[in-house]
This record gives sequence, structure tokens and C-alpha cells, in this order.
Amino acid sequence: MKLKYLFIVIVSFLNFSAWSQTMGIDTIQIESIDIVAPRLQHFSSTEKTVLIDSILIQRYDGKDLSSLLQKTSLVNISSSGAFGALATVGMRGASGTHTSVNWNGIPVNSLTTGSADLSLINAGSFDEVQVIYGAVGSLYGSGTLGGAIELSNTPDWKKKSSVGLNSEIGSFSNSTTKLFGKYSNKSISYSGQVFFQYGKNDFSYTDFHDFGSPKERLNNNENRAFGTIQDLHLKINEHYIDFGAWYQVKEKNIGGLMGIGAPISYQKQRDSSFKAYVGWKKLVGKFRLEAKSAYLSDYLKYTDRGSATNTGYKIFSEIESKRWLNDVNLRYYFSDNWSIDINGKYSWLKGITNNYEGDIIENESRLTLAAKYTPLLGTFIFTYGKEWNSEVNPPEMYSFSSLIHLFPNIIDIRAKASTHYRRPTFNDRYWNNSGNVDLKSENGWNYELGLVMLSQKALNGDITLDLNAYKALNDELIAWQPESGSLWRPVNIGKSVTQGADVELTHVMKIKNNSLRTSLKYAYNDAYNNDKESDNYKKTLAYRPHHIVKFSSDYLFGKWDVGLLGTLRSNTNTWEGDQVDGNLLVDINAGYRFDTNFAKIKLTGRVENLLDESYEIVRFYPMPGRAYYFGVNVIF
Repeated sequence: MKLKYLFIVIVSFLNFSAWSQTMGIDTIQIESIDIVAPRLQHFSSTEKTVLIDSILIQRYDGKDLSSLLQKTSLVNISSSGAFGALATVGMRGASGTHTSVNWNGIPVNSLTTGSADLSLINAGSFDEVQVIYGAVGSLYGSGTLGGAIELSNTPDWKKKSSVGLNSEIGSFSNSTTKLFGKYSNKSISYSGQVFFQYGKNDFSYTDFHDFGSPKERLNNNENRAFGTIQDLHLKINEHYIDFGAWYQVKEKNIGGLMGIGAPISYQKQRDSSFKAYVGWKKLVGKFRLEAKSAYLSDYLKYTDRGSATNTGYKIFSEIESKRWLNDVNLRYYFSDNWSIDINGKYSWLKGITNNYEGDIIENESRLTLAAKYTPLLGTFIFTYGKEWNSEVNPPEMYSFSSLIHLFPNIIDIRAKASTHYRRPTFNDRYWNNSGNVDLKSENGWNYELGLVMLSQKALNGDITLDLNAYKALNDELIAWQPESGSLWRPVNIGKSVTQGADVELTHVMKIKNNSLRTSLKYAYNDAYNNDKESDNYKKTLAYRPHHIVKFSSDYLFGKWDVGLLGTLRSNTNTWEGDQVDGNLLVDINAGYRFDTNFAKIKLTGRVENLLDESYEIVRFYPMPGRAYYFGVNVIF
């Protein structure tokens, strides 16, 4: 409570200061980019935010989002197999349920599981991919202890048009094709795409869990997917109107597990989703007004025939969810360096499956108050958030974050203290014979201190450094754990601590018209059970590696670009107390671009897992060895 009152006093004081500074001011010069900037972007400027390089996005255009993030960011990908298999992302020692994935500001995490399956998201389908480490819970809502992933399709108000084709073929009968087009002028901006994917994924691997570690070949592992994303932005008399639609279907055969004997499986899964939104924003004097409404529908069917001769199903499960999300936002600019923001949300949530005892409907609303002050010294942001849910009672949330220019144009300092929470998901509470309606919401505090060295001349080039230390204290951590046999149940395992540090070092050297960009990233994390009454007190939480290292080097010369990329992940534990060995993966790639009279063309080649390492990320699920990919991108 003391923190709550301190927060209110600070905000009240700064409000009074702003009013006293702006009395008598009738007009404010607000940059047009700030008018269009989404609320989450506006109030995340003090966070560690990494925008993935467009070259890397293009390089992994034909892969899913988990592949892109695994290669480029300090995140922990949990994947149950090859391309197309379920994949989730964790950040800073947190799990996939603690990472919010958003498309143009709309949360797309599953209503039923709480995490986002990144295998359903094409890496090259977005203009921007941003990773926000330790995103503020009072701003984003439930489930951001680790951070957030922002996927954006941004408008372009310049007059231009293009159509294109991007196609790639690779090992294990993998192929992807994307058709895309763009058109824009001063009042309209449109982008659309249709994509198709297929993979047999019948790779060989070494089975460490079978006697003698034999070489096996995975079967029943086919993956098919297709979808479309359409974005339309209009600018009419300073009114900004946005439309977006995203439809996708994935059909996946689920391969067998490692272990004694050949991998045998008769499991299939079909996922389909539809997302659509309409938004409006407008600057009226000192006010920025915005409203958005979105509809999301997700469907999953999982079947297992059990044997080749079984004409029926051993398991038949269908899960469907529907969401209607509404968002209204009002921002007021006291001056060009001081603004406050009020945001209201209402969500209607419905889960439909024979795995619950009837359909589940919940109503949820949220109020967020935020203030941003940007004097010459730096940027200071305060946020307060409160949610109401028809079934659970989320706590109030607060945050204070700052970015201080300690030595202007040389050193910045970041500091943050904030609360977080995660409410139990539909599956956590309502799953037949496993769910627990008495589960408590996770909640706690997290802290961060960071140092940023802005671009400086060194080593015949420009060098930047980003160093962060963080700690999160979490109460009532929710985890699905084995209970007996194959039965798993969600439980509150009590208190937990996640703490660590991450560093990113980048060097760019230009030699005439050529450039060499080298990046080294390292993350250390210690996530452990801190409940003194638990049998697992001080033990590391499952699937949380202590060390993650990412290295990349890209050389651009003339019409060519070549690159080397390496990732290192240390050992992890399982919930059952076993160990999954770490892995070192190396990719090499090259590209050549040229222009003709009718098109711009780029040819690409890539070798993944150059060292042909046999490894697993989730115990018993094999991952592919060395793979070759060749692609062409044509823009007319």
C-alpha cells in the first residue's frame, strides 16, 4: 500500500509541474509520427527494445517466427520437433505463458493455453518485428513477466506500388511460396500477401534414448500451411483508419518420439485461425483519440488413431475459442515533452470444447493510466493498470521506468521497477480431470537496471553496447507438472525468482561501399523455485537454460551478402528431473541481387545446422540435422 500511495504522490506532483509549465500555451507542435505511434510503442521507449534487422527477416522469410527469433534474439525457444511443430518463446527465464505476442497491438496468445504458437506465424509476413524485454504488465496486462513480441505492418504514405514472389526450397522436401503486393499514395496504404508451406520433414537423427544410440528416420511428420494477411490504411482529413485481416490454416502430422524402437505415431493436428480488426485515430488540438475493435477465432483439432489398423480414434479433441476485443484510448499533450494517457479495454472471451464441462464465457475489462515526461535529461514513464475479470480478481499494477542521458550521445542509463501478474488460462482452470478452478493468479515485482553505450567510433568502425541486469520475484507460479503416469496437472508451485543479465555488443565497419556488421549477444539467467516449503526449493525451473549466446557476422559487398550465424544454448532440466543437453548450431548464408528491365531479383542460399548436430530442445523430440535452402525473391 505504501508503494501505491507513493506512486500517486509522484504522479500528482509531476502533473502539477506540467500544468504550471504549460499555462497559457494554446498550441503544441506534435510530430505527425507521434500521432500515429501506437500506445504500446509510445510508452515502451524506456524499455530494452530490439528491432530485428530487415536483412535477417528477409533471410528467414520462409521460416516460422520461432526460427527467426531463435537465430537472432536472446530468447529461449521451446520446440517439440522440426519446422511446423509447436514452438513457444520465453524471455529472461520466463516461459511462453509470460510472453505477450501482439499483431498491430492486438494480443494473439492462445486463450486456452496462454502462450502463442510461433509455428503458426510466418517470419516474413511483417514489416517490423520488435522484441521488448521485460514488458510492463500494467501496460500490456496479463502474462508479460518475460517480455513482449510486437509484429507490425506499417503504412507508407509515399506514392509507390509493387508486386512480388518469394519462393524457397530446402532439405526434407520443405518448400515455401509467398505472393505479395503493395500500393500507397498520400491517402491510402495497402499491403497484402498469400503464402503456402509444405514440408515432409523426414530427417534422420541419432536416438540418444535408445540402446546403442541408433540412427533413426522420422516419419509421419508432414506439415502443410497456407494463409493470407491483408492490411489497409486510410488517411482522410487527418483521420487515420486501419483495417487488417489474417487467416491461416496448418495441418501437421506429429512425428514419433525418441526412445526404444523406431519412431511411430498416428497423431495429427489441424489449426486454423481468423483475426480481423478495424481502428481509428485522430489528433484534435492537444488530444489524440484512438479506438480499435478486433475479433479473433481459433480452432484446433487433435486426433490419434493409436495404430495403423485402427479406423476410429484413440483420442479426438476439438478446442475452439472466440474473442471480441475493444480498446479506446485518449492521450493529452500538456506540451511537446509531456503527455498523459487513459486507456480502457473490454474483452468478451469464449472457450468451446468437449474437454470442458460446457462452454466457458468470461468478460474482462481493464483501465490503464500512463504519464510520459521527456525533459532534456531523458524520459520518465509512470503507468497504473487495473483489470476486472468475471472469474478471477487480478491485482492492481504499477510501474516506473526511466531512460536518463547520463552523458549525452554517449551513455544512457535505464531503470525500472514494476509489478506483474498472470491469470490462470482456460485450460488451467477448466480442463476435465486436470484443471483447477482454485488456482491463484501469479503476481510479483520485477526490477531492471541497464546501461547503453550509444554508437561510438572504435576499431575502425562504430560500436554499440547494451548491458542489463534484472530480477523478478513471482508468487504463486503456475506450472503443469506430472502427477501420476501420463497425467499432468496445473499447480501453484509457490514463490520463484528469475534473475540474470544480458549484454549485446554490435560493431559496424564500412570499407568504401562495403560493410561488415558483427554482433555478439549473451544472456545469463538463474530461474529457481524459492518456496522454502517445497521439495524443489532452490532447484532450477524446467527448460530454463542458464546460458544463451548468439553470434552473427554479415558482410555486404557490391551485389553480394554473406553471413555466419551461431547459437549456443546450455543444458536444461525437465519437470521430471532429467536433463536435456545443450547445443551449438551454426548457419551460413549468401545472397546475390541484381536488376533487370522488369524486376529486382535476389537469389539466396543457406545451410542450417552446418555441423550436423543431433539435438533436442524438449526431451524426446528430435530436431533436424544439416539442411540446405535455396530461394528467389522477385519484385516487379
